[in-house]
Amino acid sequence: MIKEGQTVRLDNGKDYIVLKTIAVHNLKYLYLITVKKPLEILIATEKTVNGKVELNEIKDNNELDYALTCLTSYDN
Repeated sequence: MIKEGQTVRLDNGKDYIVLKTIAVHNLKYLYLITVKKPLEILIATEKTVNGKVELNEIKDNNELDYALTCLTSYDN
């Protein structure tokens, strides 16, 4: 389970810090930002598959809008 403040390395070889997490309707959303410039923001979902944590970037605009609303509107 990934927590706020944790640094994770993704498949793209970049390190990201987890700024915010929130669970909504059994789905965990994460707000990530790279630790090195140029800064990149990534919104992802977290899933555990066969005991391994997987992050999947949200690319669908409607789902991205929903995730951003959740991440900025609710307190964990």
